[in-house]
Amino acid sequence: MLIKRNIWEIKIRLFYFSALLGCFFLFPSLIQSQQDDIIKIPAQLRFMRIYGGDNESKPPVILIKGENSRYNTSIGEKFITIEFDISSNVPPSLYAKFYHCTFDWREDDNVFLNDVTLLRTSNIEWTSAPMLSRFYNYRGKLKVPNEQIKFNFAGNWKVKIFDYDDESKPFAEGRFFVVQPKTNVDMNIFGDFYSPKYSVSSSALTLEANVTGQSTLLENNVHTAVIYRNHRWWEPYYISTQRKINFNPNQYRYKFPTYISGFITYGKKFRIDRLPAENAYRILNMSNIAEFPAGGEYTRLPLSDLRRRGTFLDRDDDGAMITSYIPYSYDDYVYVEFVLDPDGWTTNDDVIIVGSFNNWKPDKNWIMYYDEEERYFKLRQWVRRARHNYLYSTAKYNIDTDTIENLSYDEFEGNTGTAGHTFISLIYYRETEFGGYDSIIGIGAANIYGNIRR
Repeated sequence: MLIKRNIWEIKIRLFYFSALLGCFFLFPSLIQSQQDDIIKIPAQLRFMRIYGGDNESKPPVILIKGENSRYNTSIGEKFITIEFDISSNVPPSLYAKFYHCTFDWREDDNVFLNDVTLLRTSNIEWTSAPMLSRFYNYRGKLKVPNEQIKFNFAGNWKVKIFDYDDESKPFAEGRFFVVQPKTNVDMNIFGDFYSPKYSVSSSALTLEANVTGQSTLLENNVHTAVIYRNHRWWEPYYISTQRKINFNPNQYRYKFPTYISGFITYGKKFRIDRLPAENAYRILNMSNIAEFPAGGEYTRLPLSDLRRRGTFLDRDDDGAMITSYIPYSYDDYVYVEFVLDPDGWTTNDDVIIVGSFNNWKPDKNWIMYYDEEERYFKLRQWVRRARHNYLYSTAKYNIDTDTIENLSYDEFEGNTGTAGHTFISLIYYRETEFGGYDSIIGIGAANIYGNIRR
């Protein structure tokens, strides 16, 4: 009887052991099965920005100096920060590629400049979005140059972000500059007048970049100056000896005469006349959680924006987006309804919101519609919580070319000679080595109060 009992206990133990062993082998397969059931949704870009160093108010300019360089600049950092927000249900597998470009943003077809093996990285620092965030899931951050990525050639540069699962086209692109100073650049800004299409002030600015350098520079190779308003890298003003420029001649409503004179050793002048002075930027401060609550419901601006006639109240941030005082738990996006009251004014053009929340790049996604009932221009968009600068522009959207044409800011913003926008001038030189390329040999900055220096 005792023997039978022992045999029965052995059989029970063997049964439990085999069951446990089966679970041991089955459990990983169950986990794998659950993982296989997760459908990976393609990552979507929500927002991307680039700024100098660790300071989000600085322009994306990297300064490289040769051993014998004796020229100082007012702008430039040792590195830039690239930051982008992604919507994805799983951690994204992305990488960045960098491209050297001509002065007018055409990518150079030159293996010496754009070495695929040296200008590609997936070493991206990822952080998760706040727990209550609904619009994005992960934020990627990349600081370059670093141990892996080096920029040995000055000039215009693009960064493109690719997904390993779909490398056919990039879903994010940004612009930055690498400067190797070989000249001094002094900017002069003069008050001027233009002929506005609307009943606004005729205040304009004439800008002049005075460039001096060593006699070793080839005179004809110092060929172009490009002027930007700070942070507005999609609105270039070209002063160039080059006849063929990759530039939409219909981008701006007004035409701006340009002149080049002098010699590099005594002072070569690049001049552009009668740019509308524009108005100071409007300010959207979203730091108040009660005023701009998190969630999916849209939040209307506390007061409707009005058509301006040259007046402004608050000092702006020179076009920058400021997030430094936003706590992590609220560093999300808010669904905002912009409302512009035209005060009875009618326009035949498209009304487009342009600001730091879309990198000052006017496109079709930011075109407002006119509400016939309320007689307001309206637009709802997701906006990252921050202090933003922005303006209302008018333009024509060309559906055939998917471009914005006849762009101006004076119809709803007015025009004033007291706005202190910073203008940045970049000087381009045609290098003869490595098959030839456009490098940036000088950079200067000024506003209506004078040159900006360190």
